[in-house]
Amino acid sequence: MDFTQPRRTTISYINNPIQFIAGQFEGQTIRAELVEIQKADLGRKYARVDRRPLDPPPVVQLKLYQVYNHGTSQQYEREMDDYDDVQNLGLLCNVDLFPVPNEGEPSPQPSSYPEPLASNYTPHPATSYLPCGYQPAPHLASDAQSYHPMPMAQLPPLTVPARPNGIQMRSYARPPVVITHFGPHPITEDMKCTTSLSGATFIQPASFDYQGKKALMFVFADLAVKIEGYFFLRYRFFDIFSRIAGHEDLPVQAECYGGSFRVYSTKEFPGLSPSTELTKQLARFGVRLNIRETERKRKRKNNRSISPSACPKGKRRTNAHHSDSDFDQ
Repeated sequence: MDFTQPRRTTISYINNPIQFIAGQFEGQTIRAELVEIQKADLGRKYARVDRRPLDPPPVVQLKLYQVYNHGTSQQYEREMDDYDDVQNLGLLCNVDLFPVPNEGEPSPQPSSYPEPLASNYTPHPATSYLPCGYQPAPHLASDAQSYHPMPMAQLPPLTVPARPNGIQMRSYARPPVVITHFGPHPITEDMKCTTSLSGATFIQPASFDYQGKKALMFVFADLAVKIEGYFFLRYRFFDIFSRIAGHEDLPVQAECYGGSFRVYSTKEFPGLSPSTELTKQLARFGVRLNIRETERKRKRKNNRSISPSACPKGKRRTNAHHSDSDFDQ
């Protein structure tokens, strides 16, 4: 297998059993599953001089199931007993960013696309219907010196047969494909705004003790968002060293969608809560994370203090003001 050539990804195998013919699961049928076990609650808008990651850090658990008697009436699956036996090299999780639709925004439904033209629509001449980059047929272009295209003015007009109902249709792009729903709102792939993410969007898993047994987890410790608003994340898992029968593309084996969070401006950022127990546990296992034992609230800045020397005589201020520190210590 040539690993030096780029491989496309295919999503047709998401959350389904996959039969592998190469990689660490060669000869096995495996079904993968992603579960977000810790979502981000908030974040502060990304700034080059002060990048604050999402808090708490998003964490996704990877579950792998061995499928037996695949494709038969006796098919069953069993989760792997020991994830320490799984080679982490080549296992990757990718994250994408999507905005949470506003209640007042219209949903991207096919009915919102332009209506068909009325039956009295008159088509343009044939030249306006030629595709971009149109080239003459090979047998016409074989002798470039003797080939002389017909002047456009002499081309006969193109007549489009009328539809049975007397309506002619314009050619429109396909309606966007709905990939999931956020509440009643459909979410489409073209709503993705992953370019507004900063930090590692492709990471490898690590093995940790979780709920009394070993687990594979993807910890997105340094994700930050460059714009304000409400968002949620999509996670996708794949194995770059795997190969499936009859397919050269790299299968996306599992995906899941995370909970929503808000990204604040610097002025509106309310502060940070104490670190979660899972975050503390991951830090004890060696993951580089910021740990807080207490809440850090942002102080509301009042009017700036005026020095006594700057005040006229008899009008010196005596009231105290908060310091300019961002958070309580």
